[in-house]
Amino acid sequence: MKSILLLSVSALILFGCSNSGQAPAPTAASTEQNQVVISNDLENAAAIIPSWINEKTVVKMDAGTAHSGEYVIKIDDKSVYSYAYRENLENINQKLPKRIVVNGWVNSADPADGLSVIMDINDNNASKLWKSYSLKDALKTKGAWNEFTAYFSIDQAIQPHYQVKIYAFSGNKTAYLDDLKITFEY
Repeated sequence: MKSILLLSVSALILFGCSNSGQAPAPTAASTEQNQVVISNDLENAAAIIPSWINEKTVVKMDAGTAHSGEYVIKIDDKSVYSYAYRENLENINQKLPKRIVVNGWVNSADPADGLSVIMDINDNNASKLWKSYSLKDALKTKGAWNEFTAYFSIDQAIQPHYQVKIYAFSGNKTAYLDDLKITFEY
């Protein structure tokens, strides 16, 4: 009986120490004093549920190469709305944001006039604050990866229970997005 107890305690100690030399796994979100940053390189899109929706638009790059890795968001005339970040503001931080910054990479050989990133803050799907940023202007080189940064100021009163959605709209032509970073500034 004593030998079984000793063996069990020894096994627990070894098991507890077995990962001590490994670095912690990277996280999809990081928090600094005045901001929360949510990053998504799309390589593990299906594992980041429930804050991200519309995974059907995350695909292996079918022509050319992704900005990084193998997976990208593809939007076109069949899937006009992209993979989207959706979360209640109170679940992101106790404070309400003053600005939301969306950074990423976009690629389109023939961008539509309506190609854009959308920020929608809503209360039970009733939009309270809706803004868009044209991605067509960010495409300095068509058919190549171009970096974009969209700034969305929160210039109206919002509530903690409101939901924020951030997504792209295709404008009915094919475009790709990769390596997204959403920063909530407080």
